[in-house]
Amino acid sequence: MRIFDLHCDTLTEAFKREQHLHEFSGHVSLAHGAQFDQWAQLWAIFVPDTLQGQAAADYFDRVAAHYHAQLGELSVACTPLLALENGNALAGDLARLDHMHTLGVRAITLTWNGENELGYGVGTGSTAGLKPFGKQAVQRMHELSIHPDVSHLNPAGFWDVAAFGQPLLATHSCCAAMQPHRRNLDDKQLRAIFASGGLVGLCLHADFLGGTSDAQAVARHLAHMLELGGENCVALGSDFDGCTVHESLAGLDKLPHLHEDLAQLGFSEHLLTKFFWSNASNFFRQR
Repeated sequence: MRIFDLHCDTLTEAFKREQHLHEFSGHVSLAHGAQFDQWAQLWAIFVPDTLQGQAAADYFDRVAAHYHAQLGELSVACTPLLALENGNALAGDLARLDHMHTLGVRAITLTWNGENELGYGVGTGSTAGLKPFGKQAVQRMHELSIHPDVSHLNPAGFWDVAAFGQPLLATHSCCAAMQPHRRNLDDKQLRAIFASGGLVGLCLHADFLGGTSDAQAVARHLAHMLELGGENCVALGSDFDGCTVHESLAGLDKLPHLHEDLAQLGFSEHLLTKFFWSNASNFFRQR
């Protein structure tokens, strides 16, 4: 089985617990990944809204150093890609984007739930779009082939990113039509992502899935995205080690069971290969 996961918070949690990723005691570890024929992972550095300016930048750099200290072993276990969750770590400085690109960052979640120098997260209630620095940052990100990630961004900010005319990326979100959570994307947003040739990582967070929050709930959201035209644009965005997950889904080692459950619920092997691997692999290979 091949797995490409668009978002986990394991790197940040391992840094905080001073643990090595090989035997990390959470949802994801390198040992768990050994069962897969191929495994690609976006390792997110999550910087909380409580950090701003230089403090946010310094925190990112410390976690990035923890990542690079293990990169040799990571590269043997999987195809690692680095991501930033929360653009506050740019500290309002475009030059930080070049620094992050050098470190291997390939996706940046523009905001978390609050406000930063780029724009407004879904938790602010703001109807304003990207700030001037946010638009400059998105432009520079496209030039560097760093993907702006619209998960956590408020709707006005989402549409400002869409206006750049580039493929859209939401690394860990679900469908508002299935579960009306502020972090989930509505049908208009999902259609825009699919029309752009972009990618949505279906999140396993119980609050986003709603209902039973197990494989049946994943199936509901996946089927809805397919109905909207997302066959080539939906992938896995687990949010492992960053959220509450149903016990049947709680860990990298549970994903083969999710594959089996989805197959029993009527999804073809061809489609499941796209969901678990090739859609995300194609997206990052082409850009």
